[in-house]
Amino acid sequence: MQSSNEMILHNVRLPLMDENMFYKIIIQDGMYKRIEQQPGYATEVRALSIMDGKQVEVSEIDVEGRIILPSFVDIHTHMDKAFSLKDVPNESGTLQEAISNYSQKAHLFSKEEIKKRVYRSALQSLSFGTTHIRTHVNFELDVSQTLALEHLQAVLEVKSELSPYVSMQVVPMFSKMSGRTKREMEIIEEAIQLGVDGIGGAPHIFPDAEANIEKLFQLAIKYDKFIDLHVDENDNPAICTIEQLIEKTKQYGLQGRVTAGHLCSLAAMEQKKADQIMSSMAEQQINAITLPGANMYLQGRADRGVVRRGITRVKELVEYSVPVATASDNINDPFHPFGRGDMLQIGLLTAYAAHMASKTEILHVLKMITTIPGRMFGIDNHQVEPGAYANFVVFDTNDVYDMFGSSSPSRYIFTKGKWLTSTTESHSFGDRKLEDLWNGIKQSATIKL
Repeated sequence: MQSSNEMILHNVRLPLMDENMFYKIIIQDGMYKRIEQQPGYATEVRALSIMDGKQVEVSEIDVEGRIILPSFVDIHTHMDKAFSLKDVPNESGTLQEAISNYSQKAHLFSKEEIKKRVYRSALQSLSFGTTHIRTHVNFELDVSQTLALEHLQAVLEVKSELSPYVSMQVVPMFSKMSGRTKREMEIIEEAIQLGVDGIGGAPHIFPDAEANIEKLFQLAIKYDKFIDLHVDENDNPAICTIEQLIEKTKQYGLQGRVTAGHLCSLAAMEQKKADQIMSSMAEQQINAITLPGANMYLQGRADRGVVRRGITRVKELVEYSVPVATASDNINDPFHPFGRGDMLQIGLLTAYAAHMASKTEILHVLKMITTIPGRMFGIDNHQVEPGAYANFVVFDTNDVYDMFGSSSPSRYIFTKGKWLTSTTESHSFGDRKLEDLWNGIKQSATIKL
């Protein structure tokens, strides 16, 4: 007997489990109760199609062979800066100008403006299937102590207000730690006690990087927070603060609680040194995050002839068993003028830039935007399996290559016990003959095959 709070999905494809099989999924109280392998495509299902627009009202749905993935986890964003490009341009396209221009304009941005940016980026990301977001937040202490706290509070307020729909982690970026006065350190500790989730920063851009890293680790230990740093976002192979991060992780026993984003200079290092670093990262259980959009845009600006891609050694890190996720980083701001908060788009960029296009590699890219960052976020089991929370996306395709190729324009998002949003797209032609041809192709195309 089916309970009133139970939902059944038929004819589901789960490529991260077995892409050749069909599954029946039973969800109860917002959690996966059972995942059953079907002997084949069930043709006698008495359930509404997910495409008929009434799926939010029914308890039994025929997915018709479409792909379901765990919902997306965007593990590295900057929501406070999103959609600021018009106010903060970047003519050179360099990281240095982006940092400088934003800092110079920071005093002009009100708390309400910051909140609007975070709302927009969070909801836009949710519409594409992202249910968990970790955002880094500028802490402009050198501009104004009041402004630094206000901007952070703005993000924390949106986190609280959107908590019934999106799970957010907030990580302030603390800078110049070794030279802070006693009063400035009090402000930083006050910020941490507002309810942030982790300790962030970009120590590699300062000359005393090692001292900065030490201070950040001390704060993380004192307040029991994870560490998520921007690390070696530079073309220069001599910039290698990842070594200090490895050393501090070992010294303080923080294995599994330290994340290194970017790691661009790792790609420029000679092979022997890079191998040693990647091996040590795996040994100390340091997470890695690649940010292909921003890194390809910002890095290699001084190169001539062969221009470096900018991203880190993704495939090699995976081979060394370092957990590697990919994330959106920046959206429509001086650090990255493009992007839209769509993790499928970020997965496609990763596949291109990291040369990950075999079937096995494509499936791993899907894990890099779902299950792998889910573990970094702290979700015990962000997978489609019994006992896990049912946070998933239904894609209007039955093939992972088509999913990337078409960016799967139609998606249906289920999270926190309900169908939350859907994104659909339709095509039409002004010419009647073309319209008839197109509609005929659509009708003859069978999702289940």
